[in-house]
Amino acid sequence: MVMTCLFFAANASLVKLITHIEAFNIALCRFVTGLIIIGLAAAFGLVKLKFNNRKLLLLRGALGGIGIFLTYLAIIKLGISKGMILVATYPIFAYIFSVILIKERPSATSAIAIVTAFAGIYLVMSGNNDASKLFGSFGIYELLAASVGVIGGLVIVIIRKLHQTDTSYSIYFSQCLVGLLIAVGPSQIWTYNFSGKDVIILLLVGITAMAGQLMMTQSYKYLPVKTGSTLMMLEPVFCYIAGVTIFGEFLSAGSVIGSILIIGSCIGVVLLDDRRKNQKA
Repeated sequence: MVMTCLFFAANASLVKLITHIEAFNIALCRFVTGLIIIGLAAAFGLVKLKFNNRKLLLLRGALGGIGIFLTYLAIIKLGISKGMILVATYPIFAYIFSVILIKERPSATSAIAIVTAFAGIYLVMSGNNDASKLFGSFGIYELLAASVGVIGGLVIVIIRKLHQTDTSYSIYFSQCLVGLLIAVGPSQIWTYNFSGKDVIILLLVGITAMAGQLMMTQSYKYLPVKTGSTLMMLEPVFCYIAGVTIFGEFLSAGSVIGSILIIGSCIGVVLLDDRRKNQKA
């Protein structure tokens, strides 16, 4: 799951390098790359693609496709730090959905860890703006980015449910296929002239996204939603580090404190989960 966060941070950084390309085009290239690689692997017998729960796969693909487009739009319009921090609110909703939809037992320690991590995200976000004007600065792109949190939380629970019937490869292939159908019309990619550099970066966007997505999907096969979701909160920290070191974004004292809270919460919930399992054993 930690490697998932690193790949997703690399993916966001690559998108930041090509903000002159529209979000629908970037998303479409991501889906096409995933389809080609997984399709070739299946054709050569390296992976097996079987689609059992087709309705849930379709829903996962539609929600994932919309979420990816909005994520890339947030990076383009808001920047890698602020955009990904808003997107990263989805673990809160994943925890809520997991309790409501798949009846995972709510844990006080996990809930406290998620709330603490969310407070850390708030501090990191406050470092990008005047804290007194934080909520007043929200516009349409901030709201769209924040909506990815709700979508992402539901997607995580759906992935958890799909693992009862389908493989990680089938789940990801379905996302790419449905996402492509959603993005191909609005993208109008046939009207664009991409440079050689753009093509290379777009290819890397697809590869890093596929690696991260497959790792995340496989991780949720073995991790409880609350544990995996809390670990995924490392992603905005990695993105912020990339924003500072690569793109010259400012890292305030509040952002440092927020990052520490997020990482500490992630480590804490994993240790508590392991200790609980050992006690049961």
